[in-house]
Amino acid sequence: MKTTALRTAALAATALLAACSTTGGSNRADVTRFHLGQPVARSTVFVTPVNAADASSLEFRTYAGTVTSALGRTGFTPAAVLGEAEIVAVFGATQTTREALSGGGSGLSVGIGAGTFGRNVGLGGSVNIPVGERKPNEVVVSLIELQLKRRSDNSVIWEGRAMTEARGGSANASLGTVVPALTDALLRDFPGPSGQTVRVKL
Repeated sequence: MKTTALRTAALAATALLAACSTTGGSNRADVTRFHLGQPVARSTVFVTPVNAADASSLEFRTYAGTVTSALGRTGFTPAAVLGEAEIVAVFGATQTTREALSGGGSGLSVGIGAGTFGRNVGLGGSVNIPVGERKPNEVVVSLIELQLKRRSDNSVIWEGRAMTEARGGSANASLGTVVPALTDALLRDFPGPSGQTVRVKL
């Protein structure tokens, strides 16, 4: 895989791009992917959460279905159970907020590596956890990450993350609503350019 320094630089670029973007009901995502620069063999795949405790939650199962379908469109074959999969797809989704600034831009930085299923997010569809009304002057930052690993040796063959911003109260301020669009953006033209942050329309 690419070096830690390269990953850090690309993630910093992702945060900078998001901080400088307009944030109405944003229809763009900043996407960063890493791989070995070789064709990724399609095989059977099973989606698991970053945090194992989230595996049985309704929210994760909704997202897992979305990710499984998207991977299927790229040529992977869904496995019914983990033991039948050659590839494990580890998925996480996070959401945070900041106050909107009149000039656009912020000193935003986003940490990667922990899912927040069941906390301050929607369940998907029309079902939501009542965590309080989003405010129009609030900017909601939604982030997904996905890592593909060989189950046989736990080696990572591909990983990526996609992030978007939206005004509080807009459609994309709901994580349950925006996850399918972010997943599509992340897997579009799979495996995508490695080590680059690109802006993709949702």
